[in-house]
Amino acid sequence: MKTMVLDVDDEYVQQTDEYGRKDALFALILYVCMVLVFVLTGKIFVQRSSTLTETYIFCVTGIASSVCIGLVFLFCFIRKQKLITVGFSKNQALKSLTVGIILFILVVLVGGFWPIITGSTLQTDIGLIVMRIIYFLFFIGFTEEITVRGYIGTRLYGFFNNKRLSIVIVGIMFSLYHIPFHMVIAQMSMPEYILLNWWNLILIFIFHIIFQRLYSKYNSIIAPTILHFIWDFIQWFII
Repeated sequence: MKTMVLDVDDEYVQQTDEYGRKDALFALILYVCMVLVFVLTGKIFVQRSSTLTETYIFCVTGIASSVCIGLVFLFCFIRKQKLITVGFSKNQALKSLTVGIILFILVVLVGGFWPIITGSTLQTDIGLIVMRIIYFLFFIGFTEEITVRGYIGTRLYGFFNNKRLSIVIVGIMFSLYHIPFHMVIAQMSMPEYILLNWWNLILIFIFHIIFQRLYSKYNSIIAPTILHFIWDFIQWFII
């Protein structure tokens, strides 16, 4: 019945059925740690604002992302849970990859028309482009998918009886997760930031629903990671 209601993969359902209070607690601990890690990252960037370089941003973000991913692996080890429980399932990996590639192409095609229509230009620094591909693919896309959809989303999905409510709650958490870092960077209070960026927070929530759908349908991190990456990258690539 759970599979029919939300059209999720059978393996996903079987895994999430095993999660209880301890797993939900670990998910919340991971969430708090992620927020604190990126608040600290934001403060580091602000302190180095006068000498901040792309390389420095790349390295510090890479360290922060590694800490978050490391916590996922650590928590899985502590709870004796395999990596398939955070999106590394092989059963439908090929389907997830295929869907991810299709979405990648669609975003590139649609995004490719935007510079023509608006007269925008594209990034041309090859070294910077390579750095940003790694940045958006691994430090942002992969990190947020394995932590939010892979670990937090699945554990809370299993904990709550109301599955739709769990997806909404994690979506709100995902939106709120972005506030502290950008608030620190912009040097705004939380009310100020929310007032100026409420539309972006809603968009982030909508994307969570899409990412969650892609993840649970195939019990795989591949498709949501690809879509997450190309959506963020294309916005930076078009000046």
